Amino acid sequence: MRYGKLEVICGPMFSGKSTEILKRAIWYTHGTGTRIMLLKPAFDVRYAHDRVVNHDGIGFDATPITRMPEVPEDVSAVFIDEAQFCCAPHFEGDLVQSVRALLERGIDVGVSGLDTDWRGHPFPVTATLAGMADTVIKLRSRCAVCGHEATKSFKKHGNDRTLELGQADLYEPRCNLHWHDHSGPRSRELALDL
Repeated sequence: MRYGKLEVICGPMFSGKSTEILKRAIWYTHGTGTRIMLLKPAFDVRYAHDRVVNHDGIGFDATPITRMPEVPEDVSAVFIDEAQFCCAPHFEGDLVQSVRALLERGIDVGVSGLDTDWRGHPFPVTATLAGMADTVIKLRSRCAVCGHEATKSFKKHGNDRTLELGQADLYEPRCNLHWHDHSGPRSRELALDL
């Protein structure tokens, strides 16, 4: 029996992760004519409850999940958007184990998600899946301050919440020079410079 392939698409906010997972889901159905499942955390209701929608408003029907659903035998690929939200308290179970089980069944899996939080710490689900992946695609954005390549997500209003839904009102991409986590000495230096 064939073992499935795992692709992880990661990067900061506004780097096109949802766009890439949507492209792969659509390409997979058009290229093979087979059945897929597109999943998204039920927690993420920024644009739609039952669609994966990118920041430009382009979307595709998806199943909102709080746990991994049963995947029928005729499904050839499963795509999961915003994997960083697939953890407690918003997700029951172990997404990594669920993905491993799908791969063992010969089902291809594509996952997109933030690689690090606004503090620069890796999201465990995304990091573990990236370590298991056959392919990892690290996307970049443009720094909201200088326009250079951005690899970090900056939270405009510091607080203690790691998982907090937001869009441009709360987050923006930043380069290493202009990113900080609101808690260290560099944060105070940057605040004085602004």
